Amino acid sequence: MMKEIVIKNISIGDELLIGQVINTNAAWLGEHLSSAGFQLDSALTIGDSERAILDAFNACMDADLVLVTGGLGPTADDITKPTVCKFFDTELVFCQAAYDNVVSLFKRRGFQMSERNRSQAMLPKACEYIPNTYGTAPCMWLEKKGVVFAFMPGVPFEMKGIFTDELLPRIKQRFHAVPYEKRVVMTTGIGESFLADKIKDWEEALPPFLSLAYLPQHGMVRLRLSGRHEDAVLLHETLDREIAKLTALIPEYIFAMQDQPIERTVFDLLINKGMTFASAESCTGGNIAHVITLIPGSSDVFKGTAVTYATPMKTKVLGVPAEVIEKHGVVSQEVVERMATGVRDLMEADFGVATTGVAGPSGGTEETPVGTVWIGVASSKGVVSKCFNFGKDRENVINRATIMAYEMLRQQLI
Repeated sequence: MMKEIVIKNISIGDELLIGQVINTNAAWLGEHLSSAGFQLDSALTIGDSERAILDAFNACMDADLVLVTGGLGPTADDITKPTVCKFFDTELVFCQAAYDNVVSLFKRRGFQMSERNRSQAMLPKACEYIPNTYGTAPCMWLEKKGVVFAFMPGVPFEMKGIFTDELLPRIKQRFHAVPYEKRVVMTTGIGESFLADKIKDWEEALPPFLSLAYLPQHGMVRLRLSGRHEDAVLLHETLDREIAKLTALIPEYIFAMQDQPIERTVFDLLINKGMTFASAESCTGGNIAHVITLIPGSSDVFKGTAVTYATPMKTKVLGVPAEVIEKHGVVSQEVVERMATGVRDLMEADFGVATTGVAGPSGGTEETPVGTVWIGVASSKGVVSKCFNFGKDRENVINRATIMAYEMLRQQLI
C-alpha cells in the first residue's frame, strides 16, 4: 500500500481571526479533498503578519502538500507574496502572463488598470504561475525540500474555481489518492449520549478502516460513517452492510438517510401523499413557515401560517376561546390543541401544526419555566400534543421547537 500523503491548510487574514469573516474555505477544501480521495490533516488560521506566516510555513514542513488561501490582493495588508519570497529565498519579478490575465479581466469588466493592480503581476521568481480566470489575485505553486505549497486567493468563489479547475487535477497527477466514501444518517428525538449507548456494541465492532462521527446540532444528531480503503468496492459494500445494521438498531429515531434537514423529509412525505399542512406559531414566531418555504415547490404542501404571537390573536384569528386561555394559561395543552385545529380549519389543510411556549430569557414562571413549549399536530384523526423544555437560550428554544414540530408531523405521516 502506498503511503498516504499529509495535506495541511493555512488560511491567512486578520478578518478571519476577529470574526469579521467566517472561514468557509477550510471546510470546503476538506470536503472536496475527501471526495477526491485525499485527507486534510489540519487547518490553521493566521493573521496578516510576516511572523505568523513564516511560523505557519515552518510548522507545515512535515507535510507533503500545503494549501494556502488569502493575502494575495493588491493592498498594503496583503503581505503573503513578500513573505513567500523570504521563506523560499527568492524575489518578486514581473510575470507577463499574470499581467495579461489582469488586463483581460479588467477589459471584460470595463475597468481601468491602475499601478496597484499591476503589482499583482509581481510574483516570486521561484513559483510556477497558475492562471486565475475568476479574479486578479494569482495562484502560485512552489516547492521546498519536497513539500509543495499551493497559494490561492482567499475570496471563496475564486478559490473554489481555481482549486477545481487547476489545482485538483495537478494534485491527482502528483499524489496518490485513497478511495473515500461516507454515509450520513439523520436522527432526532434522542440525545447524543443516549444514542451512543444504544449503538455502542455496533460501533465497537466496526472494521478498522471505518469511523463514526457524532455531529449534534439543535434537536438532532447527524451520524457520519466514513472510511478510506484502496479497494473501493470493498469499502462500498462494507458501508452498505454496516448502515443496514445501524438502521435496524434505531429505526424510530432516523428521519433521513442523507444529510438533509427534517423539513425536507416532511416535504417529501407530503408530496408523496398529496397532503398539505399549515402552522399556527406563537413562540417559534414563523420559523416553521420560514424553513419550509426555503424549499422550492413548498407551495404544493404548505398552505400558510398564522403567527399569533399576542395572546388575543389566538382567539381572534384561530378561534381559541378566551375562557380556555384564562383557565389553562396560554402555554398549555388545551391552547396548543385549539391552535392546531384552528389553523387546520382556517387554511383547509390536512394537518395543522401549532406551538406555544416561553422562549425566554424572561417570561417564565415556576409552573411554566423558560424553555417550556407545547407542540400540537391536528389531523382528521384528532390532535396529538406534547410538552417539552428546550433550555434557556432563546434561539435554541426556537430552533429545537421547530425541529420537534416537524418530527411530530413526520410521525403522523409514516
